[in-house]
Amino acid sequence: MAASHTIEVITEDGESVSFECKSDEDVISAGLRQDIILMSSCRAGGCSTCKAFCVEGDYKLVGCSVQALTPEEEEEGQVLLCRCFPETDLEVEVPYTYSRISFGAEDLDFEAEVVSVTPISSNAVRLLLKKPGSGSELKVDFAPGQYMDIRIPDSELSRSYSPANISNEDGDLEFLIRLLPDGQFSNFLRNRAKPGQILSLKGPLGIFSLKENGFRPRYFVAGGTGLAPVLSMIRQMHHWGEPQEARLYFGVNKPDEAFYVDELEALEREMPTLSVKICAWQPDEAWKGERGNVIDILRHDLEQHPLKPDLYLCGPPGMVDAAYAVCSEFGIPKNQIYLEKFLTVGATA
Repeated sequence: MAASHTIEVITEDGESVSFECKSDEDVISAGLRQDIILMSSCRAGGCSTCKAFCVEGDYKLVGCSVQALTPEEEEEGQVLLCRCFPETDLEVEVPYTYSRISFGAEDLDFEAEVVSVTPISSNAVRLLLKKPGSGSELKVDFAPGQYMDIRIPDSELSRSYSPANISNEDGDLEFLIRLLPDGQFSNFLRNRAKPGQILSLKGPLGIFSLKENGFRPRYFVAGGTGLAPVLSMIRQMHHWGEPQEARLYFGVNKPDEAFYVDELEALEREMPTLSVKICAWQPDEAWKGERGNVIDILRHDLEQHPLKPDLYLCGPPGMVDAAYAVCSEFGIPKNQIYLEKFLTVGATA
């Protein structure tokens, strides 16, 4: 018979919840069995939504992706709770507040109608959705930076995308989506999506979100459609009238991959505390933005301004890892770096 251990989960606001977990089940599954729903997504060790830090206790990790949990993070004591099997009582710290934990059955499934699919660059589209209904049914509530799973019609497969807008009472959702050459959801958007079509969604999910750290500056680094959650965060700062300095570094490979240039410039004009740098790694002669790799431009600015801001990183794993390394190079504490890697599923995305 499997031994039973006590799991104490401590949230970033100092609250805690405890439950029992058998040695032959993972922490996320044990919580679900007792109607304690911790933040998770893939449940297979492939993403980092359930990442936590083990303060005390022994455990076994099984089947974690190195992109979701690096060997260095594992050495430090970080774990993926969906692949963490306790061998003793555990005390773990999670990077979100107590309010993000749900108790009892919670239905995150909902439907939304396609409003439009609009090309915004050579390899990306804007997908606008709207919840059907009226009154309170229209409310869309999520923390800027979170994502939602959108099911591919006539399929059991879903793909994860972050809204670029903010919570609203009108039922509106705005997604910025990279089109892959033969991706299943990409092909749906190219060939079959049409206004009025109903899509099934689940969310909000994920722990990537703004942190309240006083008036410390916030630097945002986004690669490609990693702009979506970052833009949501900046729009929320604008909506709240937050006074701290904000800088956006938006990187693309080529000028024809850049998008939302007018929107970002308008936001920069409306927010006196915001500066925007749109960076093209392989610019042509007509390019008017920053010339070079977004990581090199971030490094240059950190050299010129010896601040230790909060950093929000979102995009392909290589870009996020490189930006994280630059932050470490300049002595920015790890607890001031927040990141979301786009872990794609190859040609099936």
